[in-house]
Amino acid sequence: MAFLEIALKHGTDKVTKHQFHFMYGKYLESLRGTRVKLLEIGLGCDVPYGPGASYWTWLEYFPDLELYFIENDVECTHRWAELQWIPGTTVFLGDQADLSFLDKFIETTGGNFDVIIDDGGHHMHEQITSIKKLWKTIKPGGVYFCEDLETSYFPMFDGDPSTKDVYKYTMTKFIFELLDDKMISGRGTKHKISEDLQSIDCMREICAFVKNTSEIL
Repeated sequence: MAFLEIALKHGTDKVTKHQFHFMYGKYLESLRGTRVKLLEIGLGCDVPYGPGASYWTWLEYFPDLELYFIENDVECTHRWAELQWIPGTTVFLGDQADLSFLDKFIETTGGNFDVIIDDGGHHMHEQITSIKKLWKTIKPGGVYFCEDLETSYFPMFDGDPSTKDVYKYTMTKFIFELLDDKMISGRGTKHKISEDLQSIDCMREICAFVKNTSEIL
């Protein structure tokens, strides 16, 4: 089945509330016949239907999957694991904006992810810190998705509803800087990740960041 069908079956808001199937189908379909190492930030503890919808979606979508989650809600994670835990999936309990935690996560997992998905806390410092730190763990040719970018305009997530507040550094403003980096053509970059960032692909509320393959200089 296609990603949309599987995601609808398990009820994830990636397709019931959003239309992220367009992005996931575009980038992930070609990986389904390979061994995939995937990290999702956010188990779903803060959604009304509870955790696990994307967990079951990924397990069905990828037949050969090494699956990791980062989640900061300890009680929710333990309660969910007692009911639904399947060997081969590892949940790391911690804060996606905590650099020391991310260092330990990278050391323990070895990085080398085909896919990373940020569907975590959605606050500006969380989204920006995570991609800056975890980008190096993406394989050449791999992809990093950041969901729910509408929060860049929500005050409750430290966003900027006016888009004019120079003191509000949002995830979308960070993305605009990455675009600047891609367009300046050899004159230096503002962000380290731009050095091996092949492309940025965005639609409503989500962007995909694709890393250069090893053959591309």
